[in-house]
Amino acid sequence: MKLLYKIPKLYHFPNKGKLPSYQLSLLSDEELVQYIRQSKEIEYAKVYKANPNVVMREVDGDCLLIPTGNDIAINGLITLNPIAQFLWQQFQTPSTIPEVLAKAKEKYDDEEGCMERDIRCFVYGYNRLNFIMEE
Repeated sequence: MKLLYKIPKLYHFPNKGKLPSYQLSLLSDEELVQYIRQSKEIEYAKVYKANPNVVMREVDGDCLLIPTGNDIAINGLITLNPIAQFLWQQFQTPSTIPEVLAKAKEKYDDEEGCMERDIRCFVYGYNRLNFIMEE
């Protein structure tokens, strides 16, 4: 029986601790697990909010994010699928990742067990574009 093909994705885990990346490979497995837990705690304590210079519009059945300020890292539009639209709406008010995760779990089933990881990636990616900012 063949394995199910899934879209290959790269997930970045932000290093929120004090060690430079090159030192992470020198940690034992147990030390690395502990370091990742601590880094995640730091990440999850942060409060994020949608950049007010990004406007969401629904046009011809598509949900678009339109940058309106000079502080945005791209020149173009972002199209949101329904789940990304839901996440964007959650960050209209200052929220932590765990708060948004809890709301998402109320609304969506997580059959593949990837909701937490995907929400973290959404926040990290949109933060890099300056669409979502740390409070």
